[in-house]
Amino acid sequence: MTHGHSDHAGGVDTLKNTLGDSVTVYLGDQDVRVLAGEAIIAGKRRGSWPTLKTKPDVRLAGGERIGSLEVIPSPGHTPGHMAFLDTRDGLLFAGDTFTTFWGTAIPNFFLQAFPLAAMGTQDRDAILESARSLAQLNPDSLAVGHGPVVRKPEQAMRRAIRRSERKRAG
Repeated sequence: MTHGHSDHAGGVDTLKNTLGDSVTVYLGDQDVRVLAGEAIIAGKRRGSWPTLKTKPDVRLAGGERIGSLEVIPSPGHTPGHMAFLDTRDGLLFAGDTFTTFWGTAIPNFFLQAFPLAAMGTQDRDAILESARSLAQLNPDSLAVGHGPVVRKPEQAMRRAIRRSERKRAG
């Protein structure tokens, strides 16, 4: 999972119950800690966090490989948010670091017509840093949690970063 919010992790109990131990559940360590009730977030916890019976089998820190997927830390939307780059074809699974409804955007301010991801973003500055890092990967395609896949996304990602920087500057 890219992160622990309900709209991304809410079905994991059903998957695990249906498929059993053949499913290995991976989640960023910080999000595992939030789901376990640890108070690692200063202030209000943003987004919807489910109560899960399933405990992740593997806590990700970033830098791991899962088959052809390279695990890349991308905190900001949640503390333990992870992205996954498929080394076979350059497809970047960015979770909620970007959205692509009505154009590519970083959900750290209410700039996009689809505000759900922005309402769940925990750290506006950290997600911008993560977006910059992911753009440096120059992926062939960008798959996000909210919106269609973007092919050859470099320019769209850079425009989203510039818009977010302008909004952050005031």
